Amino acid sequence: MRRFTNLQTDLLRTFVTVADLRSYTETGSVLGRTQPAISLQIKRLEEIAGSKLVEIHGKQIELTPEGQTLLGYAREILRLNDRAVANLQQAAFLGTLRIGLPVDYSIDYFQSIIARFSADNPAVLLDIRCDWSRKLLSALHVDDLDMTIAVTDTMPAPHVSIYWSERPVWACARDHRIDPDKPLKIIAHPQGCPYRKRMIDALNSEGRDWRVSFESLGVSALQKAVLHGMGVTALTKKTLLPGMRILTPSDGFPQLSKLHVGLFYKHVKMSDAALRLIEQITDEVSTFRLPTRTRAG
Repeated sequence: MRRFTNLQTDLLRTFVTVADLRSYTETGSVLGRTQPAISLQIKRLEEIAGSKLVEIHGKQIELTPEGQTLLGYAREILRLNDRAVANLQQAAFLGTLRIGLPVDYSIDYFQSIIARFSADNPAVLLDIRCDWSRKLLSALHVDDLDMTIAVTDTMPAPHVSIYWSERPVWACARDHRIDPDKPLKIIAHPQGCPYRKRMIDALNSEGRDWRVSFESLGVSALQKAVLHGMGVTALTKKTLLPGMRILTPSDGFPQLSKLHVGLFYKHVKMSDAALRLIEQITDEVSTFRLPTRTRAG
């Protein structure tokens, strides 16, 4: 008969808090325990898991690959535990949620999820910020946001709960003609955008001339510029519009590298209302037909 190993939720909560705060002292302060007690709990979890989970280099705390793997599952276990307790105790979902949505991704999809949540939970006040992914992640880091959707180049990343991968595609207007004797006209977000970087890297690797013909912060402006025939851009398939066509290697456009989209939050900061919204987003993403969906560590 198979022998099951039980991961205790109090140990997992300590582990997730250490992963979020990267400090045994701060974790102890948040959880009401001493620093030595936190260290003992991490060691106990490592004994149960049978793996080294945390490494300390000077004052720097890092997760091992096994720790990264456990982290995503730990967040999920704690989220389900806390939601079960809240439901059993019939907790009222109150307070204000500060949510970040990226201008460099499909905002509409997540706005619809949040709108349904707001309609079902009128006592919860929502403070939604739309900005660049890198700025949203910085805001989460300094506790100016409770949760955010963000695009990153690499995964896993700090505070990510789940993530999925998408490969952007080249797009232009259906009747747009590209002059092979002139530099390719690119429609792009400003410097720092992962889509822009992928386009430029791909073109430079093939030695193709290009110039930025239209630049805007918002994806809707880029979409309109494409439809008006002002050049080509990189979009995810969810942000393609009628009247656009995809450009492929057979058209002379190299495949673009994948980008990663994730749901980020600090579990130690989560209210019952936040956990409920996270559950709703997680459930929706489960049916979101994308190439990769991963519990992140």
